[in-house]
Amino acid sequence: MRVPALAPFRVRSFRFQWPADLATSWAFEMEALILGWYVLVETQSVLLLTLFASLAYLGTLFAPMFGVMGHRIGNKKLFCAMRATYATLATVLMTLTLTSVLVPLHVFIIAALMGLLRPSDLVMRYSLIGETIPGNQLMGATSVSRTTQDSARIIGALAGAGLVAALGMGPAYVVIACFYAVSFFLTLGVSGARSRSRPPDDLAGVSARPSPWRDLRDVVAYVWTTPQLLAAMALAFLINLTAFPLVMGLLP
Repeated sequence: MRVPALAPFRVRSFRFQWPADLATSWAFEMEALILGWYVLVETQSVLLLTLFASLAYLGTLFAPMFGVMGHRIGNKKLFCAMRATYATLATVLMTLTLTSVLVPLHVFIIAALMGLLRPSDLVMRYSLIGETIPGNQLMGATSVSRTTQDSARIIGALAGAGLVAALGMGPAYVVIACFYAVSFFLTLGVSGARSRSRPPDDLAGVSARPSPWRDLRDVVAYVWTTPQLLAAMALAFLINLTAFPLVMGLLP
């Protein structure tokens, strides 16, 4: 008897993507907790702690360009590059920690670099799911994919706090770097976009491909002239403007 919730796992690409996303989500949660703890203890400043937390959303300003890049070079290539960057930055921070030369400035620099990429990670996940999963399984696949984030908020946070308390920050960061590395190698097994035939006029004008800014302008114009997309964008904007920040804003 087949379980409908497991249907997406019959797609080979999803069998690679789901554990890759899970490892990344766990690493994200562990990293946020460990580094936030480190910044607060080392600086004794709540202001610097909030500044550190805000760096995680820095890439929101540049997220539209990630969509343009994914359209140009392929979402899989961009996704692999992002996760290779996560692993590299985590390895750098792990090395600084194990050699006892880590200072808060290092954390802020690496957090800023990570923050340029992290806001686009979730969108890239769903983009690849849309490219590789049959239409009748999209809802189930996105629902199963969501579990990678929710489980990370529980298990990842507990694992991060437990590892730091038991072994210290250096060994905990070894685990984080390993999670990112595993995620990168699993992402290599994810399929790219299905092949699409290029229209004849595109074949004739390959050499005259528009600039990325032109691509971005075309996307904005498409959203503006498509009522369904415009409504979805407006709703997302209003929710994030009026409701979502309160979740974190009330924590202090």
